[in-house]
Amino acid sequence: MRKILLSIVAMLSICGLRAQYASEALNYSQTDLLGSAAFVGRGGAIGALGADFTAASYNPAGLGLFYSSQIAITPSWEWNISDANYMGNSTSEQRTIFAFTNANYLFAFKTNNPEGWKAFQFGVGVNKLRSFNNRSYVEGNPINSSLLNVWTDDANYYGEYERFTSLLAKTCGLMSYDSVSNTFTDIFNGNVQKLRQSRYLVESGGISEMAVSFSGNYEDKLYLGATMGVPFLSYRSSMLYSEQPIAVDTAIGLKEFDFMESKNIDGGGINLKLGAIYRPIDNIRLGVAFHTPTYYEINESYSTTVESTILADASQNIYRKSEASSYGLYTYNFSTPLKLLANAAVTFGDMSSKMAGSLSFDYEYTNYRSMRFSSGDPDYMRQVNNEIKDTYKASHTFRVGGTLNVKKFSFRAGAVYSTNPYKEELDIDASKMSLACGVGYQTRQWFVDLAYAHTEQKDKLSFYANPNDPIEITNYRNVLILTLGMKF
Repeated sequence: MRKILLSIVAMLSICGLRAQYASEALNYSQTDLLGSAAFVGRGGAIGALGADFTAASYNPAGLGLFYSSQIAITPSWEWNISDANYMGNSTSEQRTIFAFTNANYLFAFKTNNPEGWKAFQFGVGVNKLRSFNNRSYVEGNPINSSLLNVWTDDANYYGEYERFTSLLAKTCGLMSYDSVSNTFTDIFNGNVQKLRQSRYLVESGGISEMAVSFSGNYEDKLYLGATMGVPFLSYRSSMLYSEQPIAVDTAIGLKEFDFMESKNIDGGGINLKLGAIYRPIDNIRLGVAFHTPTYYEINESYSTTVESTILADASQNIYRKSEASSYGLYTYNFSTPLKLLANAAVTFGDMSSKMAGSLSFDYEYTNYRSMRFSSGDPDYMRQVNNEIKDTYKASHTFRVGGTLNVKKFSFRAGAVYSTNPYKEELDIDASKMSLACGVGYQTRQWFVDLAYAHTEQKDKLSFYANPNDPIEITNYRNVLILTLGMKF
């Protein structure tokens, strides 16, 4: 638990608009438009349609519509763009990765009963739910706003150096302690005027869920399904924060100060998903699903490095020093919110028709105020969880998708919109919008699907040393997905 206390001090020095752990809670609880190409191509609106393995992670009753077994794999190509604006300076960074977003094996067993249960299905697979891959760069020129001032204030408040930040700064000649006045000071000592301040951040990883599902088809009217989900969380980040004095007392001699942070997070969890689809008439399908919270155990390693470049004397000799912290290795628990889903779909035509199709709608309710951390220090965890309650609210996700089948081809399009999870008084709009399209081709033995999705989401944060100048960020995620499958 001491890791959280120490890490919070270090992390809040960089990002102070919202508490770091509250921000991570949201990161662990949201999902992206990822999965099979058929799922992505129609905007994920398959809750009432089913017949796609990605349904195991949304409404597992959708697996009940399978009458044949299948095996499939889905590679993807993802490229992300992050645009940032800080103090009037606009910057942009990109990152491209190759990954797999779905792999599954589903076995369908027909009962051959004229009435009652017509078929049962058992499936095992992996669905990718979240991508953390991103790269961003921020740069600005604040006045009288150094991170060293923040570390100095923290040291004077707690009466000691902090091992991830100010203790390293002391070794690098950036901070000192006056035993006479019993105070900590930094190299600026109040003389800093203007800085070039920048942050370069590289993030990677994601959340993939192993889904073990069982479903059944009753009278081609009622479909029931259940999934035991075992998500695996992986997050890596490397951050370089730099300050270069532009207008400063020359006697100080500081040329540059760098703060580097490395974070590795791995976790495993478990959840249960239950779903049902009912067909009141042939062309109408209605569905509901319930997701329990995901209960994670998370392991985190955290380390920092401070580097300084200082003019050592009047001869302009350069003094360089670098000091790294030891690794902090810690474990804590986290639970995501429960989710409630409602689905509806209208279909026309069938497999024998020259032209057929569907229009589907999904709704998802998630109350992010219910996210919870737990660990060995109940008092501190209570503070973190109260921060979550004060920061977030319930969010609503709407998915709409359409499919047009012409002979053996399927043409798809869809959209997803998630409302802002932050409370209005925080003045942060993190709503998310995705647009998608796709095409597929299938025979009796095999199928291939291709989809493209574009997602846009805004965010806002600020350096703790300069909270009055927020950083506005817009992230654009583009993904091209290919699914190859065989039916038997």
